[in-house]
Amino acid sequence: MYRHRRPGSKRAHVLRYLRFNLPRLTKALLLAVVALIGGCAAAVAVSDHPPFPHAEPALWLVVALAVAFLAFGLTTRLRIWDFGSAVAAGALIIYVGGIIGDAPFVWNGAPVGLAATWNLMAFASLGYLALNWAVNFGMLVAWPDTQGFTD
Repeated sequence: MYRHRRPGSKRAHVLRYLRFNLPRLTKALLLAVVALIGGCAAAVAVSDHPPFPHAEPALWLVVALAVAFLAFGLTTRLRIWDFGSAVAAGALIIYVGGIIGDAPFVWNGAPVGLAATWNLMAFASLGYLALNWAVNFGMLVAWPDTQGFTD
């Protein structure tokens, strides 16, 4: 080992050795997760069980940000993946507000489908933040960064 690494030098983190180089698939996955977040927010916004008073404008703002992100993500060659974190963060803030307020859970009188949609919005947001972290860390490669590889 000392022939390859001098004593006192730092080694790369073990996660740096994991690299999934599927740029177009990663782009499609990131866009699909944002579409899922926007769809869940729209479903909760049109329901009869708002998570907290005056939550509809906030939910529709998340939907509008998701639609704008999707439209821009499908048509541009820019690296816009960090902007999707705003959609995910907005959905998570609404989720926390709903937990403090009157979130659409089954024990609060909401139907099972609406409760599942509400929780899926939070899990999809956490999933997007994890995927964006992996793209920024270098574990995933998202198009237009192809690293000389196309899928």
